[in-house]
Amino acid sequence: MNELKSIKPEPVSEHRALLGEGPNWLESKKALMWVDIEGRQLRFFHPEDSREEVHELPERAGAAVGHTDDKVVLAVESGFAFYDLNSRKLEPIQDPENRDDNRFNDGKCDASGRFWAGTMSLVGKDKQGGFYCLDGDLSVRHIFGEVSTSNGLGWSPDGTVLYYIDTGTKKVQAFEFDADKGELGAERTVVSFENEEGWPDGMAVDADGDLWIAHYGGARVSKWEPVSGRKIGEIALPVDNVTCCAFGGEDLGDLYITTAQDGLSDERKAQQPLAGALFVCRPGPKGQPAHLFGQTAAE
Repeated sequence: MNELKSIKPEPVSEHRALLGEGPNWLESKKALMWVDIEGRQLRFFHPEDSREEVHELPERAGAAVGHTDDKVVLAVESGFAFYDLNSRKLEPIQDPENRDDNRFNDGKCDASGRFWAGTMSLVGKDKQGGFYCLDGDLSVRHIFGEVSTSNGLGWSPDGTVLYYIDTGTKKVQAFEFDADKGELGAERTVVSFENEEGWPDGMAVDADGDLWIAHYGGARVSKWEPVSGRKIGEIALPVDNVTCCAFGGEDLGDLYITTAQDGLSDERKAQQPLAGALFVCRPGPKGQPAHLFGQTAAE
């Protein structure tokens, strides 16, 4: 079953994130953008020359999406915000929750340039988060609530299905998606993690429509066929806490994988010197292009 078992992801730098998350390939920069949430950093890895660009942030950022050459959009503790890559300043857009015991976590843009992202408790409370959409006019919609840890999301290649993970449920949900209106329809469960190692965390959807899911506490990324809910294979990593994955590179054939030191005991950290590394491998399939905030895919 597992044609991926021989693949061994390699670390791309010496940096070890406290909580790596949100990998996102920016084609305009030929770079992998990602965040170290607890390290309060926005990072860019340029594979052409292995150069790394680091931006220190004033607060935790759970996700970052491209916008223009000089600006990205972040989902941070205080809501949605523009971030100017030149001045290195945050420009707040809107805080839909206005509370200090939650923070934003994972998020992505759809093909119409809307930024979807959700929140989670900073104090370990269940069902305290929500799922939101930042529209192109900078208005924010509350999509649904009672979320414990809003995590991986992605769309089917034809844009008619939104896949979504609330980690605590140990499930991947699929929603019918109206791409024109940016609205969700009927919901169903497509993947169960009840018999899996670890918890479902971040996720990527490849160009064939298969799901790639990071196992937090499970030391792997698994690949699933969402119609049947069948696991196709998995890639092992030398660290427990695997947080997210995204396709990138010139042909979108590189799978970048973020990991974390956060949540490991001192003993486990000593046993896992690569915990927190950004990894890359070439698993075979290609990914879908990442979308930019405020721009449709055709632009």
